[in-house]
Amino acid sequence: MSAATASDVFPHIDALKQDCITDDQARFFIDNGLLVIRNVLRGQELLDLQTQTQVLVDAANADKTDRPDFYFKAHDITGERVPFRVEYIIEKTQAGKALRGHPFILRSVEKLQGRNFIPTWDSMVFKNAGNGAAIAWHRDGGTDCVVPDKPIFNVDFYLDEANLSNCLWGIPGSNLWPVSRVSETLARLSKGGFNTGDGAVPITMKPGDVIFHNILALHGSPAAQTHLRRVLYLEFRPGEVERDMGPHTLEYIPLKQRELLACLRDRARSPYSKGERPFTYNPSADFTPPPFHPDEQLDTYRYPHENFWRKSKR
Repeated sequence: MSAATASDVFPHIDALKQDCITDDQARFFIDNGLLVIRNVLRGQELLDLQTQTQVLVDAANADKTDRPDFYFKAHDITGERVPFRVEYIIEKTQAGKALRGHPFILRSVEKLQGRNFIPTWDSMVFKNAGNGAAIAWHRDGGTDCVVPDKPIFNVDFYLDEANLSNCLWGIPGSNLWPVSRVSETLARLSKGGFNTGDGAVPITMKPGDVIFHNILALHGSPAAQTHLRRVLYLEFRPGEVERDMGPHTLEYIPLKQRELLACLRDRARSPYSKGERPFTYNPSADFTPPPFHPDEQLDTYRYPHENFWRKSKR
């Protein structure tokens, strides 16, 4: 019997036909830890993100020395040291700033996490053309900063096609597994390389499609020798969970709220916002963000996690 595909497993969601996920789609995500949304990025926005991130891919391939924000690993097939990740993508691209303010995404995040959500990580993971590094099966985080029905998750924006040769594989429902089952499954699926099984589904994507993935959902991808595949990862966390459990210090929250307000301003001033219903960030009184004037320019959109780490919580 052939393995299930994304179209067999996930509800069909088309961002051309709705401007937020529905309650039923939100419930599916909470129960399964993975959700696919088609046609989120398109037109000039997709082109600008492709063009601006290509500069970073080219820089990583041209200079493979260790430097801040650029990460490398050995390719499982060729053994070559290859780049695979760039951190703080919002700081490095103008289109990334507008992307953080995407209204479909933010309305959906608010539905899942509540009105006090904050943005956290922003990264690009990519598989080089002809030399795409494997990403071993993993969870993005542990259970120490997680509460039921308030999922912490990444929004994965695909800038290139992901086909069966280089796509992400995920295990729906593994976000609810106990640690013992996760450890046993990771050991089995990683033995001797990248393996599939245990309900793993290949998630093929087109440029502009998006995956929501819970940080507790098991996922990974094999080494590839096909075309370039870039994915932007924007993580969001419920403000109450971040405040009460970490992993960042309390000082991090207002800084990231100001970043979000700046990105909403950048989105509103971009050509991508034409015809959109904009998102309004409206947290509760105990999460009132610091003042932000629309003409204010942030000194940076890069807030190194290690500078705000609540070490006693990890």
